Amino acid sequence: MIVDPRDVCPGEGPEKVARALAQFSVDEARDGAAFDEGYRALDAVFGPKGELERREVLWAWLTGAHTDAGAPITATYHMLLARGVDDGRLAGVRDCYVTLDRAARRCVVLLSHALVLPPFRRSGLAALLRAAPVALARRALGDAGLAGGQGAGGDGAEVMLAAEMEAVDPDDRDTVVRLIAYGRAGFAIVPPDVLPYAQPDFRDTAALGVTPVPLPLLAVVRQVGEEERDDIPRARAESFLRHYQAVHAREVSQGELAPIRENALARLSAFPGERVPLIRIPRGPAEVAGFAPVLRSAVMPLFPPAWRGKAPLDVPERELERLCAAWSSG
Repeated sequence: MIVDPRDVCPGEGPEKVARALAQFSVDEARDGAAFDEGYRALDAVFGPKGELERREVLWAWLTGAHTDAGAPITATYHMLLARGVDDGRLAGVRDCYVTLDRAARRCVVLLSHALVLPPFRRSGLAALLRAAPVALARRALGDAGLAGGQGAGGDGAEVMLAAEMEAVDPDDRDTVVRLIAYGRAGFAIVPPDVLPYAQPDFRDTAALGVTPVPLPLLAVVRQVGEEERDDIPRARAESFLRHYQAVHAREVSQGELAPIRENALARLSAFPGERVPLIRIPRGPAEVAGFAPVLRSAVMPLFPPAWRGKAPLDVPERELERLCAAWSSG
């Protein structure tokens, strides 16, 4: 069992989490059969959206083919499978990259995909999948000789969970639901006007004959052991980008990564302080007005026009009105 109950934030609902801990096991995929089972489940949901790397890429990561032990930021890929403890039936999948900067004493877990299969939704399993990567980070720090002190990282080492999330779209309830769930799990948002993050284009653009187009996303973080902080150190905010790009560099050219990096770091460099105030994620429908800074109409203008997608942008004030109206009516 990968999950340590102490890593689950209280906002997840202790009673539901306790039931989930009794109902499910969460363990790593160690062989090809387990990996294929998890990949098929992810591909059925995320593949049609173009949000899942190719099977051969992830298998190479899982088997260590892409891991460079001598890199400044090392990275390993992990796939976690949740199963019913009674019947062994697949209930959910979480995959992630555990990235470690030994010099900075910082471990950042890059959360890729989380899937709870329909029969098991509202069971508390999603909370376990959000918390499980903390144990992977702790293990990586121990293997690197950085464990042994107090706190989540031990011996002064930092642990951060990082997630890429879509900007809030009033016409897409899922963009709100996902963020609310992560807010309850101890996550906050690095302001996009300070760190305008984008994901590279993972499509096979050469085969498609198209120009790569980065995907603007929100930088969502959980500072493990420091979830109540209302800010993030500048260096830690920058590590969100640096650690993701350390992984992306194995499959994406520097020519594609450089514009993403330059757009983000230009704004971070212009920020005057050493601590960046975080955006608290609303915890429920009554607080949706708090999503104003991360509405699509507020976020997309921070990126080059070609990255903004085809959907027209509304003005933020009108978009916020639509969001509040949509959630006030249930």
